[in-house]
Amino acid sequence: MGHFCASSFVVSFYVPKENQANVPPAKGLHVQKWNTKYAAVRQFGGFISGDDELGEEAAALHASLAGSKWSSAVDKSRLSSESAYTVAGYNSPFEFENRVNEIWMMFEMEE
Repeated sequence: MGHFCASSFVVSFYVPKENQANVPPAKGLHVQKWNTKYAAVRQFGGFISGDDELGEEAAALHASLAGSKWSSAVDKSRLSSESAYTVAGYNSPFEFENRVNEIWMMFEMEE
């Protein structure tokens, strides 16, 4: 595994505002509220085949930020975060065409 691969995974779901009032309790689940976040995002298609592919996508995203005003903010956030990147998949496993995935690197911008 490369330096972009993590040893643990978290699965999250966005819950629209109108459905957030009375979150039903469920064993092993918890609500996670985010303040304003920034993300550098790279979109890619197909089925996610494994850690190697995700590491390559993360490395490509990181490389695409080189020399930008966001590069140092992403690097600083990666040092203080427990996850190097987030993966978002938007399709059902039963959809075989036009799949959309994203790799995110979350960061904070200093004013």
